[in-house]
Amino acid sequence: MIKLVLSVVAFALIVISGIVLHGLSAFELPERAQQTLSFSLGDTHLEGTLLLPDNTQNPPVVLLVHGDGAQDRWSDGGYLPLVNALVAQGIGVFSWDKPGVAASSGEWLAQTLGDRADEAVAALHALRSRPELKGSRLGFLGFSQAGWVVPNASQRATADFIVLIGPAINWRDQSLYYMQQRLAAEGAESSAIAAAIATERAAYSQRFTPQTVMQPCASRCTRDDFERRNALADARQDIAAQRAPVMVLMGAQDLNVSSTETLTVWSRLLPVATSRCLREVKDATHGLLRAKWFNYQLSEQWPRWTQWGFLAAGQSAYAPGALDAIAEWILERRC
Repeated sequence: MIKLVLSVVAFALIVISGIVLHGLSAFELPERAQQTLSFSLGDTHLEGTLLLPDNTQNPPVVLLVHGDGAQDRWSDGGYLPLVNALVAQGIGVFSWDKPGVAASSGEWLAQTLGDRADEAVAALHALRSRPELKGSRLGFLGFSQAGWVVPNASQRATADFIVLIGPAINWRDQSLYYMQQRLAAEGAESSAIAAAIATERAAYSQRFTPQTVMQPCASRCTRDDFERRNALADARQDIAAQRAPVMVLMGAQDLNVSSTETLTVWSRLLPVATSRCLREVKDATHGLLRAKWFNYQLSEQWPRWTQWGFLAAGQSAYAPGALDAIAEWILERRC
């Protein structure tokens, strides 16, 4: 009996170890496939990595456009399960360090969202100049704050496709939604939440005007400056001007951006002739991870066990079907 129990335990440990190792492999990139690629925007030098799939002629290539924060090209490794999933499906990936992060010069806090769009345009032009990509379709895959960046950049750079994950529409409304979800998670009563939102809405209108947002930073730009200078951002005009095929994926349990607002606005404003895939992903977070395990507003809020779980799960950390849906849209425009 003891031998049987020990055998069962040993087998279970082997299975668990195999699952964990498989998850961890999603965070490794093949050295042979990596190319360092630099480009410039004014005085800013930007550096990133281009990954191309093996044995694939003229693969489509996505340019990753970061969300908020001081992010390096792979978002401290958080992008890698997604990146590996795309490369395995025959899709190339290019991502670069934000200004002032890792190998890039400059300062991301000094950027407006228009500056970020200029940067994305410069990145796409840099890829188009590469001989091995002359026959490739190039497009943007952006997260959250990229909802303001990509619709602008895609027009000027003539992107071949767009994928947006958790994109916001209006800076103020997104901020209020974020506040509402935070207060609810802290256990505030609905009446107290409504009062706080009303107060913040009024204060926001007074604090951020066309005059105040245009004021330059006093010295080196701070986080407050970054928020002030982008506080009136709204994506509606750029959405209405889209021509590239666009996929918008929203997590049904998104705590950062209103899924209902984003999908409603995109559905209403996107030109009728534009190929589209606008979907809400069941039981998914702001970044399309499984809500049951990973639904926090910030990754910095993850407890240690959640961090370990993400490493162990790898691509399985994503909501079922989410990664395949992205690849199918890029490759076949199938929604």
